[in-house]
Amino acid sequence: MESYSPSLLPSVTSVVVVDLRCIDANRVSQHMQNAAGAPSITLNGDYAQRIAELWRALPPGSQSRCHTPPFGLRFRSGERVVCEASLCWECGNIFGQSEGRDIHYEFDAGQPISKAMLAELRRVIGDPDATEPRSATDGAGG
Repeated sequence: MESYSPSLLPSVTSVVVVDLRCIDANRVSQHMQNAAGAPSITLNGDYAQRIAELWRALPPGSQSRCHTPPFGLRFRSGERVVCEASLCWECGNIFGQSEGRDIHYEFDAGQPISKAMLAELRRVIGDPDATEPRSATDGAGG
């Protein structure tokens, strides 16, 4: 598994936010592979760009030893998936694939940019604990 830097994410046209809270995986790298049928929403326009900007700015950190990701992200350029990963704010790590390579990144989940990303993902997925949920007419579509 390669160390990865979210800052290297290329230009994207859409982001699929996948609700992984009910997904079980035997390995940390399997959350997105096991996500078929999980609730998701596709973001376009400014919303997709906002998530991509937050992703690129995730600060490095140290991880704990769990991986219970509430969300996965699938970044697309046109129809091509350029990166997909599951993110865990409890332990501050990301596992996934980018350009066909298994990736891993440790981030500081306590930093404001990381918290902003979690809040944004909660809003777009319709998490009842989130404030100001956004509707599909705000640039998101399922």
